[in-house]
Amino acid sequence: MKILKVVWKFIKSFMLFWQDFLVGDSPELALGVLIILGVAYLLHNSGILDVIAIIVLALVLMIATVWRKTRHHS
Repeated sequence: MKILKVVWKFIKSFMLFWQDFLVGDSPELALGVLIILGVAYLLHNSGILDVIAIIVLALVLMIATVWRKTRHHS
C-alpha cells in the first residue's frame, strides 16, 4: 500500500508540474496547442493538407499570442 501512495504522489506531482508549465503562463497557448494537435490527428492521412494546416495553425497561434501580449503591454 505504501508503494501505491508513493506512485500516486509522483503522478500527481508530475501532472501538477505540467499543468503549471503549460497552462500557468498562457492558457490560450495551451488550448491552441491542443487544437493544433487535434487537427493534426484528424488530418494525419491527408498528405500535404495536414502539413499545411499545422503550419498555418501554428503561425496563426503564434501571431495571435504575440499580438495579444504586446497589445496589453503598450
